Amino acid sequence: MIVFRITFIASAICLLMSCKQDKIEEIIEDCPDVISFSQVVQPLINTNCSTSGCHAAGFISPTLLTHADIEANADNILTRIQKDPTDGQLMPSGGPKLADSFIQQIKCWKDQGKLDN
Repeated sequence: MIVFRITFIASAICLLMSCKQDKIEEIIEDCPDVISFSQVVQPLINTNCSTSGCHAAGFISPTLLTHADIEANADNILTRIQKDPTDGQLMPSGGPKLADSFIQQIKCWKDQGKLDN
């Protein structure tokens, strides 16, 4: 009975460790490089959200001009830019859906801890 319990516990631990490792490897494959906020994320947001006038200061809330603004709204930004184009809530409003590669870069930045780099 004790051998069964030890075997069961060891198997469960190995299974859990392999699941965690798979998730880590999946993130590494999807995000091979550290995404730069200043070189990748901010220019994407500026071009498609803030300098177009919509999410600049004094216009549509939330303002998306600084790292703090974008960091605080990262989940909402990702939700809105991934919506179906026929959905009235797709961002950027009135524009085409962002390329999947752009969306993936923002996801990676978020998964990497929303660095201000």
